[in-house]
Amino acid sequence: MNSLDKLTKILTSEQIRQVDQFTIENQPISSIDLMEKASKAFVSWFLKKHGIRDNVKVLCGTGNNGGDGLAISRLLLEYGCQVETYFIGTGSNGTEDFQVNLNRLKKLYDPILIKAESDFPLLNQNDIIIDGIFGSGLSRPVKGLHALLINHINRSATNVIAIDIASGLYCDQNASGEMIVKCTETVTFQIPKLAFYLPQNDDFTGNLFVVDIGLDQNFIAKQKARHYLITPEFIKSIFKSRGKYAHKGNMGRNLIVSGSKGKIGAAVLASRACLRSGAGLVTVYLPECGYEIMQTAVPEAMVITDTHQNMLSNVPDVNQYDAIGVGPGIGVDKLTVDALVKLLKKVNQPMVLDADALNIIALEGLIDLIPEKSILTPHPLEFKRLVGNWNDDFERLEKQIEFSKRNKVVVILKGAHTSITSIDGQVFFNTTGNPGMATAGSGDVLTGIVTALLGQKYDSLEAAILGAYLHGLAGNLYVKENSEEGLIAGDLIDLLPKSFAEIREGDS
Repeated sequence: MNSLDKLTKILTSEQIRQVDQFTIENQPISSIDLMEKASKAFVSWFLKKHGIRDNVKVLCGTGNNGGDGLAISRLLLEYGCQVETYFIGTGSNGTEDFQVNLNRLKKLYDPILIKAESDFPLLNQNDIIIDGIFGSGLSRPVKGLHALLINHINRSATNVIAIDIASGLYCDQNASGEMIVKCTETVTFQIPKLAFYLPQNDDFTGNLFVVDIGLDQNFIAKQKARHYLITPEFIKSIFKSRGKYAHKGNMGRNLIVSGSKGKIGAAVLASRACLRSGAGLVTVYLPECGYEIMQTAVPEAMVITDTHQNMLSNVPDVNQYDAIGVGPGIGVDKLTVDALVKLLKKVNQPMVLDADALNIIALEGLIDLIPEKSILTPHPLEFKRLVGNWNDDFERLEKQIEFSKRNKVVVILKGAHTSITSIDGQVFFNTTGNPGMATAGSGDVLTGIVTALLGQKYDSLEAAILGAYLHGLAGNLYVKENSEEGLIAGDLIDLLPKSFAEIREGDS
């Protein structure tokens, strides 16, 4: 892909430090003025989101994150908020910018120094706590009085906003089991951190907001990154509009291999999603028991039935298809296992593999049979069957990267911030979707979407990224007008046309 510059880079803590330093040296801007700029951006966000409040308590360390906290305290006071400010440590040991902001704040009032547990603030459930104890440079566990303060926050407060990153949380390494502030909101400065997009850190991140503080964009653009956030601009750059003379024969001939007795609905969802995602022709191969259901539910699809009444026991001719999606609802019966082995040996093009196809591959050790550049769409348990256990989400992500590289496949690991790994080891986090999509059949819909895109000559990585984005966008469009609880998989299919329209119009 030639559009990586349209993605948002996720940089390491060391790279973020370098970006800060380069900005200070080359804009030019002093470090204290950059801190002021960041604090103003935070306060602007705060006032828009929370308004003038009389119950704000700011807790600071003595590093630059604490300096941010002191500046934010001063600015909120100037806007009319009632603010109590505390700092832990000794002011004489703070960074230079911390000292400057401490002196500036003292012109308005004296912040409270925490020397012992008895100095901890009384925190009420209605208070808004702003966490500025530690920032993105932290690389060791929090101990002593600082750890006790974090525990006090976690036991007492319900509304906590982190300045840049929750105190105790590392940007790009595991911090599970350590003392970390639990946040309801995080306001991060311009560059997202990897930790924000991993499930284990949800309690420490809350709702994430990114504010621009004017860091040098050219220098950021030159940084090498392995992790990216998918953006609407990137999606628009890879999206292919239909040509004037398009016809069903050149918009993709797709095969969906799906279903078993009691699970024909999976085939219905996958094939409907495939058709709604621009497929020119869709053929469904399923057990004989699904014939009338499929012909009735999806009249636009062609149907080929297996000789077995209730499950797949054989494979059709595959040479005529541009894309093949396999797995939803097929079960793991021995006959189906044998059929999948036959299919994998016959196909010499990228496939979309999901659900029970992945379970069979894991259980039977068939990974070597997967065609190169295939797209795998596991949920976490299916992925665990493929790669084994992991200790934390950072290790899980590394396993996903290595699996993609070793087997030359694209993996869409489903969940909040779905992670997509490329054959060369890059990671793309999806930015659409919502918890309402945690519903039966949602994955079958994704299989159909990605199969359709693969059939329309998107490369495997583009099909995976665009498919995941469309899938989540459809979910977001539903929730705009309805509840998360009311969302079912069929709603995603119904909203795919609008999702495509939003991408085409650039309004996503």
